Amino acid sequence: MKTFSLLVLLFATLVGIVISVAIGQRLYAEETRTIEVEFARDVDDKAQVLEQEVMLNIEVLYALKGVFISSEHVSAEEFKQVATSFLLRHRNIQALKWIPKVNSLARPLVENSQMKSYEDFEFTEKSHDESLVTAKTRSIHFPVVYLEPFSGNENALGFDLASDPTLISVLNNARDLGSSMASAGIKLLQTSEQNSIYVFLPIYDGEPNTLLKRQERLLGFVAGIFRVADMFDSAIKRTWVQGIYYTLEDITNDKHQSLYSHLSSDVSATLHQSNSEIVYQRPLTRFSGRQWQIHAMPSEGYIAERRTAFPYLIALFGILGSLVLAIYVFFIMRHSHMVNMQVLERTRDLNLAKKKLEALSMTDSLTRIGNRRFFDNAFEREWQLAIRNKTRLALLMIDIDNFKSYNDTYGHLAGDQCLVEVAQAIAEALHRPSDVVARYGGEEFVVILPHTRDCLSPAQRCCANVAALNIAHSSSTTCSYVTVSVGVTSIIPTESDDMVKFAAIADMALYKAKENGRNQVFVDAEAIMPKAL
Repeated sequence: MKTFSLLVLLFATLVGIVISVAIGQRLYAEETRTIEVEFARDVDDKAQVLEQEVMLNIEVLYALKGVFISSEHVSAEEFKQVATSFLLRHRNIQALKWIPKVNSLARPLVENSQMKSYEDFEFTEKSHDESLVTAKTRSIHFPVVYLEPFSGNENALGFDLASDPTLISVLNNARDLGSSMASAGIKLLQTSEQNSIYVFLPIYDGEPNTLLKRQERLLGFVAGIFRVADMFDSAIKRTWVQGIYYTLEDITNDKHQSLYSHLSSDVSATLHQSNSEIVYQRPLTRFSGRQWQIHAMPSEGYIAERRTAFPYLIALFGILGSLVLAIYVFFIMRHSHMVNMQVLERTRDLNLAKKKLEALSMTDSLTRIGNRRFFDNAFEREWQLAIRNKTRLALLMIDIDNFKSYNDTYGHLAGDQCLVEVAQAIAEALHRPSDVVARYGGEEFVVILPHTRDCLSPAQRCCANVAALNIAHSSSTTCSYVTVSVGVTSIIPTESDDMVKFAAIADMALYKAKENGRNQVFVDAEAIMPKAL
């Protein structure tokens, strides 16, 4: 009996030790997971600050663009005053530049004009040995004519960016897209110790909205050179967490380019020999055509600060620590639950943002009614419902009469306002929540009337509402004010009917309304009557 009791005690002790060790290992793993979550959150905070820093610097270019848009000619002195004020507030900017588009014929005029301020000014480019030489004659030049600060950047003045294949590619993309575009990381002579990026923002004569017009009406570019390391260090200083090793790289088009690393060679060697399993990659929000990514790894000190002695104490004290272990597990679980709840809350926020984004993608940005994508989805849904419920479905195609001449007469801004008012008038002509109105394209709108018997009255109300706006249209061949033509068709669809052909009938009815003199409704009676019988 005594031996049996000893054996039971020994067995219970061994079981307690095994359980204690197992629980200690489990708690260690949970703690590691919590550290990983906290580490990811710390890196995310720094990444968000870096994103803000980049966007603030790019906003400087948009502000500088406003100076050129608001003035027919920006002098060198005006550029200097504005650029200097920006540079004082944004220490991460190496330089701000004005780069006009200059054809070969205008090159002598630009060089002679700049020589008044800079005696040795000329268009330059880099030779094979990286020295500056006189730029070759090209059909189009993109020289740097305004530059701030001049001190420390003297060699950049007059440099023809068209001579650099990489930079001219970025310039052409910015010109064609009409938005800011950034280069890959480059090392400049004046900032050889760190990578910098060029960001170009095109400036046009007017507001061209097609690729050909943007190419023809390009005036030049405002550009900024941003120091990557300074931007990154500024972001790190604005967040309090330390003990994190970072590497920033450009992964645009799957081409990995290291932009920045704040590791010394000794620390880097130590880091590579480390057994740490916590490595976090955080892609930054895409900006100006570039995609950056942060690689991060915690230092031993970072992990040590967040490790506790509880798992080890529980493993050592065994059965005596059971109560403490239970309490600790409770708090660890609660902490894990809080972390999970934060993750779930962020997930809900992301889903909500996604839904808002989807709603925006279904809305026409100008008229604030449904767009073509919204119509396609609604049309498919209502068509299937009409087939299933054997109900009538009506389709109205609406077009603003002589809208091209309206734009030619009053301008595109007035044309946009006209589209907004007409869209609102059409929407107000529909009385049922199930009725759908959308912008079909250009000056054309479309209305879906599900489960309806009278499709003529809504069409007539659309015409009347638009006419009641009394928008002057002096160049119209139809009326002295803006009017619309409406094509109407209706059907009780079956599985054998084709919704594309049905839409084509409505379009043909619209054509008939125009052919009959516009400012009227044409109902495709032949398409309606057979279904009504």
